[in-house]
Amino acid sequence: MTGVAAGPAAGGAADAASGAAAVSGPSLGRRVLALMGPMVIASVMGQAIAQTDLWVISTLGEQAVAAAAVPQRLLLLDAITAMAMGPVVGLSVAGAVSAHARRRAVQGGLVGATAAGLLIAAAGLAVLPYLLDTLVAAPGIRDDARSALLWLLIAAPVRLAQFVGAMALFALRRSRPLLLLYAVAVVTNAALDWFFVHGAGLGFAGAYAATSVIAALECAVTVWLLRDHLSLPLRLRDSARWLRQVARSMVTEWGHMLSVIGFELLLVLALTLRASWGDRLAAFSAGAVLTATLHIPLTALVNATGMVCKDGAPSARDWRGLRGGVLAVSAAVAALVAAAAWTVLPGFYGLRGTAATWFAWLMAAQAAAFPFRLLAATAEGRHKAADRFGVVLRLRLLQEFGIALPVFVAGLLTDHAAVAWSGLVLGAAANCWLLRTPAPQPAPPAGVPRDGTP
Repeated sequence: MTGVAAGPAAGGAADAASGAAAVSGPSLGRRVLALMGPMVIASVMGQAIAQTDLWVISTLGEQAVAAAAVPQRLLLLDAITAMAMGPVVGLSVAGAVSAHARRRAVQGGLVGATAAGLLIAAAGLAVLPYLLDTLVAAPGIRDDARSALLWLLIAAPVRLAQFVGAMALFALRRSRPLLLLYAVAVVTNAALDWFFVHGAGLGFAGAYAATSVIAALECAVTVWLLRDHLSLPLRLRDSARWLRQVARSMVTEWGHMLSVIGFELLLVLALTLRASWGDRLAAFSAGAVLTATLHIPLTALVNATGMVCKDGAPSARDWRGLRGGVLAVSAAVAALVAAAAWTVLPGFYGLRGTAATWFAWLMAAQAAAFPFRLLAATAEGRHKAADRFGVVLRLRLLQEFGIALPVFVAGLLTDHAAVAWSGLVLGAAANCWLLRTPAPQPAPPAGVPRDGTP
């Protein structure tokens, strides 16, 4: 009798202890921040490199600043492949239920990224020079962009592999050595920028030569940090099978990133159609770098929220707390950015007159859209954790191409900066509203782990 009674009593005590641990455990906000923090720091360091590049380029004149908007947008296949493959690999590593599944995700991601980079480099070298001649009206901007694209294409495989490897390290909670690597890269890139641009006399292309050298060094160190996941060899067929399993999510995420970068590409191409719009292009070029910095927490929040949701569905109360904190922080940041946009920022990039006006309105619009974007990021993470990548893609297409782009064209044709950039706010607000419905958390089929390993 005693032994029979002790079983339920022990089970009840264990359940109570488990419940107490769940209550006293870290809040949703803290769990998200624990993952998001290192991603934000790493992205800030990456944008510090971009800011340094742009500042050194700005010493060459306003035309060089305008030309800086072109290379990265034309090389959109590189960027969207990295931003599509990285989160999918990170979610796969975070949700892996065995060491074998983690090794397969890491190795499959690195192999896929390197192969994609080689294909992008080959296609870009064959096509992009002719595309530049067709689309860019100003000869100086065209020549500068061509010289930069050569360096960016050569470094495409190592840039892609490094980004995917970094996402794997974040998912493995091994971000500290990676952050140290990025800190060293920021300082080294600044020195190389000045040396290549002015010391070696490479001019505009020198900044991109420096960034390419840094990318190769970062890739080598990142692969070394993942050496324990590479020491036990997996067959190439095993990595290829993993890539096929995640292909659907990756292709949808590829479309999502294409919507973001494709929107910027269309803006750049519109502004290159007339040489007289060079001042507006310079405004967008400077604003795009700052906007990328402002958007750093967006991508980190989406990825961190998705990784946390892979371990279980947080409560409605947890979500309310997270969204309340997000709204308070984003509103404060938006106020600071809007104030700086009308005071010190235009002069920092040497913008005056029309260029300064269009830049100020661009950053004011980005500041107003920031709270909506950050709130939408929490919802996007939940949808992606539930493998609802398609929902995020459809709403992003509506935001960028159904709302923001038509409004921009109307403002450009009427020469009204405030109207042109207001579409950014309208699109972000619509996306935030439509994403408000919580994403379901489907249970995996019986006997099938979450990463799809049979």
